[in-house]
Amino acid sequence: MSAAALGVAAALLNPVSAADAVQKPVWTLETSARRALDVAPELRQAEAQVAAREGEYRQADAWPNPTLELRADDKLGIEDGSGGTDLTHVGISQPLPLRRLARARAVAAANLEAARENRRYEHLRLENQTAHAYHKLQLAAARLKLAEEKQQQVSGLAETPRGRDPLVRYLAPTERLRLDILREEAQQAIAFAEGEHSEAASHFRALLALLPEAELALTELAPVAPPPPLASLEHGLESHPALNSARKEQEAARAGIEAARASRFNDPALTFFRERDFIGGGRRDVNGVGLSIQIPLWNLNTGGIGKAYAEADQAQARQATRRRDLTSRLRTSHTHLGHLIEQAEHFRVRILDPGKRLFDLTRRGFSAGEVNVLALVDASNTYFDARWRYLELLAQSWIEAADVRLAAGRSALDTSAEGAP
Repeated sequence: MSAAALGVAAALLNPVSAADAVQKPVWTLETSARRALDVAPELRQAEAQVAAREGEYRQADAWPNPTLELRADDKLGIEDGSGGTDLTHVGISQPLPLRRLARARAVAAANLEAARENRRYEHLRLENQTAHAYHKLQLAAARLKLAEEKQQQVSGLAETPRGRDPLVRYLAPTERLRLDILREEAQQAIAFAEGEHSEAASHFRALLALLPEAELALTELAPVAPPPPLASLEHGLESHPALNSARKEQEAARAGIEAARASRFNDPALTFFRERDFIGGGRRDVNGVGLSIQIPLWNLNTGGIGKAYAEADQAQARQATRRRDLTSRLRTSHTHLGHLIEQAEHFRVRILDPGKRLFDLTRRGFSAGEVNVLALVDASNTYFDARWRYLELLAQSWIEAADVRLAAGRSALDTSAEGAP
């Protein structure tokens, strides 16, 4: 029978457990990130920015509207002595954006692509923020579970020797006092872990827009798989959304130089008009065509071009800055993640596992009256402190892996990225 079939059968045989599973879904990093993306106001803001840029792009193709000019006066009535007011002029003027539209369209297109890349980067940033909150909550939950386990193990130590055989060993008052202190320390550790867990859970619920009373069940901390080689991550850095956005902003700034040049003066306007005048002793209609061009006599309007050049330099510097920062963050996070993974494994092999064996042997020796309380307290503190530190290393590794993904421009929801950290 398959594992899925066994799971279904177990759920049918135990309806209470099945109901608990329905009421308490296990939050994974992927489901948490999707939930955060669904409710994040930052993403709606990025979507609105894309919509605004799309509107600018559509508007960049629009020709200016023509202007209708009507004029009525009493000129004809004065000429023929009939008096009154007549419509003497009708004209339609159409500006001709011969050079301006194409350049404005290039600017709008680059700005639209930059907004879309910013939206992609906002996805990655929100995923990273969710990963930090998720792994911190994982660590808080694991610490609370560890504190409760320590309290349970310590609570019965004082009764273990005499409970089984009063002749095995007599506990002196000082030894019982040390055990009482050990139990109180365990209780204080639970209180501290509960406070940390409450804070981490509150932040996690707020990020995912969950109800304050919503119960949270997360996957347990596990070792992190090694990240892909740094060379492959740096090779894909050119497609990073933040770098693409800076590149598109630079393209928009460069296109803005030509747009500023094309917009130095008003568009030439072509006018078709029809006038009525008194010619040769009678009223006559006159048709004509006019062209109006602005004369750059006093204002050459070069300030806009200088501003466009400065904005292009600024965009180029911003792109170089982003490239430098992304490369630096990627190398630093990748190196730190490798060290954390190596340190966690070394810690498990050289400290955690021997500490567990030492604690087990010391407990058995204490129960048999061969080991004093000081050795038991030392072994207990060594073992649980080692587990505490190991959990910290695992959580730090996962958080650093999230930072590697952000620096490399990779998504935790993108399963197509082979070997993604």
